Amino acid sequence: MLKNSILSFLTLVLFSGCGSTPQPVSIKCEDKPWMFNPNSNGKIGAVGSSMRTYSGTNNSQRTLAITRALDELSLQKGVKVSLTMNKTETLKNNKSTTTLDSKSTYSTNNKITAHIQDACKSNSSGEFFVWMLLD
Repeated sequence: MLKNSILSFLTLVLFSGCGSTPQPVSIKCEDKPWMFNPNSNGKIGAVGSSMRTYSGTNNSQRTLAITRALDELSLQKGVKVSLTMNKTETLKNNKSTTTLDSKSTYSTNNKITAHIQDACKSNSSGEFFVWMLLD
């Protein structure tokens, strides 16, 4: 009788483990299929990325990644982009100060509309990626 009880208990434990639902497989950000092939179903796509920004906020990092993806889409559609950057460095009493000013201008007859298809943040590097597709 004790053998049957133990056998029944072990069988119950064995089958109760099989009834659980499997956890979804986590895909690393770098392994997403759109990272190196952003075009999808005949639509032009682009990926923008951003490392941690000076402000340190997720919102500024996301905004920069979106801007870079839009810049890439603009270039693919023939928009002329002009970027001017001025860098000034000063050294006072062995302390360095660097300022960077940038200005971008765009000119086109085309209107570009796009949407964010997917986004992710790398756990290993902290880099934020945005995948955008033209509408």
